[in-house]
Amino acid sequence: MSAANASPPGNCKFAIPKKGRLFEKVNQMLKGAGLKYHREHRLDVALCKDLPITLVFLPAADIAKYVGEGNVDIGITGIDIIEESNVEVDQILKLGIGQCKLCVQAPVTKNITDLSTLAGG
Repeated sequence: MSAANASPPGNCKFAIPKKGRLFEKVNQMLKGAGLKYHREHRLDVALCKDLPITLVFLPAADIAKYVGEGNVDIGITGIDIIEESNVEVDQILKLGIGQCKLCVQAPVTKNITDLSTLAGG
């Protein structure tokens, strides 16, 4: 690991989504909490100013795995990702910043208008 990607010993490694709507909401939350950092272009690690925290920018789908395997200390991601990751992590706080909508999709050519017609095949 290069020095630019390294986390100083003793820093809390905090994984956050690297892009998308969840990144935007988490970034606003971090700014509101007073966490200041500078992220170099094309670098997925940033040191917080004045606090021993290293931000690690990861795809949201990978965060639960990194936390569960101990590669980072804490992380923020969706509960759906946690449930699908098959790793054991402690949910410390529900932030209420994301919403998930599920849709049932079928080819238009099937002319499905009632979900009960999909049950069992």
